[in-house]
Amino acid sequence: MDDTLRRALTLLTESGKTATLAQLKARVGAQRYPMPVLIQALQQWKVAPQPLHEEVAPEPQARVAGAPSNAELQQQIDDLRQQVAELRDQLAELKPR
Repeated sequence: MDDTLRRALTLLTESGKTATLAQLKARVGAQRYPMPVLIQALQQWKVAPQPLHEEVAPEPQARVAGAPSNAELQQQIDDLRQQVAELRDQLAELKPR
């Protein structure tokens, strides 16, 4: 089995997930490996897991450094909603009746 597949299966197992074909495919990319290779790797892993003994780097965080937090984004959304409401009120005042 290829080290990339073994690494992906090791990461899935260490994160507490049961390795499935869909998870393996999502992790390594379906274009890179044909489906029969992924199936065979998963079957081998289920029979006899062979985790990599090297230290596996943790998965990158979803949040990018400098990106706003969810709370900050929610505050921005609330501010924009308030501005839209104010603009609608102003527009309603300007429309002739």
